[in-house]
Amino acid sequence: MNKIYCLLLIFLLFISGSVNANQNDAVKIDSLIKELPEFNSISCKFKQEKQLQNISKPIISGGNFKFTKNEGIVFETTYPIKSEVSYTNKNYKQINEIIKAISSKNYSKIEKEFLIYFEKKDSNWKLTLKPEQNSKTQEVLNSITIEGSEIINKIIIDLKNGNKTTIWFMTE
Repeated sequence: MNKIYCLLLIFLLFISGSVNANQNDAVKIDSLIKELPEFNSISCKFKQEKQLQNISKPIISGGNFKFTKNEGIVFETTYPIKSEVSYTNKNYKQINEIIKAISSKNYSKIEKEFLIYFEKKDSNWKLTLKPEQNSKTQEVLNSITIEGSEIINKIIIDLKNGNKTTIWFMTE
């Protein structure tokens, strides 16, 4: 389930705009749609830090990230262990439904599950998704926060069990 939320956030990577909202005021996705650019393919480096509740030191990993429009997402981890996780049209049907919904700007599923908070200061912005009360999402997730400027710089996934994952995206 955590991977689904991570992917959902990755597609929101390209959010930018001039919508201003107070941190305490949830906004409707309709007010952000006109601010969202087309979702284009992107390749970049990523670094991930996982802070697990029962482990004092974070687990650090990183590698290459690739989003190919109409095909999917690939995380190629190059350290500390080499691995590849691919979310493409050929597998992960549930994740692909989310990918298609976001790339076609059909955000009704997101709005049903999350309260959306958006802040903008100069060229920097922050989008926070908090699960709706009594939703299935609320059972496992505290929040997802996405920060960026022209691209997404950082995603933070804060889970109910005390685990937190932060992913940084670095363009070359």
